[in-house]
This record gives sequence, C-alpha cells and structure tokens, in this order.
Amino acid sequence: MSIRRLGPQDAEAFRALRLEALEEAPDAFGEDLEQARQKTDLDYANRLEMGDNFGAFAGGELVGILLYVREEGPKIGHRAFVMSVYLQPAHRGSGLASALLGAAVALAAETGVGQVELYVSSAAPRARAFYLREGFAEVGRSPRALCVNGCYHDELHMLRLLDPLEGGGAGG
Repeated sequence: MSIRRLGPQDAEAFRALRLEALEEAPDAFGEDLEQARQKTDLDYANRLEMGDNFGAFAGGELVGILLYVREEGPKIGHRAFVMSVYLQPAHRGSGLASALLGAAVALAAETGVGQVELYVSSAAPRARAFYLREGFAEVGRSPRALCVNGCYHDELHMLRLLDPLEGGGAGG
C-alpha cells in the first residue's frame, strides 16, 4: 500500500473511483453522479492539475482519493482545503485513510499552511468521526447545504490548526 500525488496521467483511474464514490455515497458529496458521468477523462485530468491531489494505492490500483487546494494571497494563504475524500470500503480500517489525510496535512505543514479545513456531510457520521480522531474540530454548520433526492443534509465545517493562532484572531 502506498500514497502518492496524482497527476493528469491518473485521470482515467481517478474518474472511475470518483464515479464509484458518488454512486456509493451520494449523500456525502456535493457533486451529482449524472453530471460527473458526463465529464471526460480530460475534464478529470484538468481537475487533477489544480492543487496537490493524493491517491492511495493497493496492489498498484487506485483505491482512495483526496483533493487538496491551498488558498492564495496574503490574507488567506494560511488556509488549505481537503475535498472529495473517498476510500473503497474494502480498504477502510487499513490505515490508508489516515495515511492519505496525513500526506495532505504534511504538505500543508511543509508549505507554511496554518490550518487545514474541510466540509463533511451530516449524512456521513463515520467520516465525521474519522476527522475528529485525526485532530479536526467542528467549527460550524451550514444547514440544508445538500439536497439529495429531496432530503436535506447539513454540511459540517471542520478545521485542524497546524500552528498556534497569531495576530488578532477573528476579525483581528
């Protein structure tokens, strides 16, 4: 098992795994399966060129994904976001999810990011529990952020600080 950064050459495998994620857990993601199916491998290759994205591999096969995007600019460059995290069910509990998230957090720390943020659906309590175990804290909630088949789900805003707060804090 291994973790490595994904690039455009991984687009076909990434596309297949992303579609699997949206089919298996539609309540956990903001993207719609039918819209995602209409995207081409080139669309997915372009998506992989944005940010630093990671893949978990078992036996040479892509079994997990995590998209990582750092904000830019002097006022928000201390923030990075983790998105679209998915690990195939057969590999859950293997440590791959922690390794995948750990790679993103390590990159954040190496590049001077002060906090890593993410949003998780209230329909994914196992994911929320995982992020809590990994040092994230729930800092907010967007009620009814997702509507899947007429059912609303909140999105939970979670954050992990990588450095002590400096400056004025909120509004400082």
